[in-house]
Amino acid sequence: MSEAIPDSRVPRLAIGCRVRTLSADEAMLLVPEGALRLKGAASEIISLIDGHRSVDAIASLLQEKHASSEAPRIAIEVKQFIEKLHARSVLLYKD
Repeated sequence: MSEAIPDSRVPRLAIGCRVRTLSADEAMLLVPEGALRLKGAASEIISLIDGHRSVDAIASLLQEKHASSEAPRIAIEVKQFIEKLHARSVLLYKD
C-alpha cells in the first residue's frame, strides 16, 4: 500500500462564511449564496477548521477519536471534504 502524501496546508473559512452549531453532530455552514447543513463527519471536520490546524492535523484528530481500522479512510474523506469546500470557495488555504 502506498503512503499518503503529507498535507500541511492550513484551511480557513473564506470571508463571509461562518459556522453555526446546531447540535453535537450537526452544524450549519453559512455562505454568501446560502447555507449548507452539515451532519456527522462533515460537522466534525468543519468544527476543527480554525485557521491554525493543517489538513493532516485535522485528519489525525479524527483518527484518534474514531476506530484505528478506519484511519486511512478518515484521512481520505477529510481531504476530499476540504477540497470540495475549497473548490466552492468556502475554504481558503492560509498563506
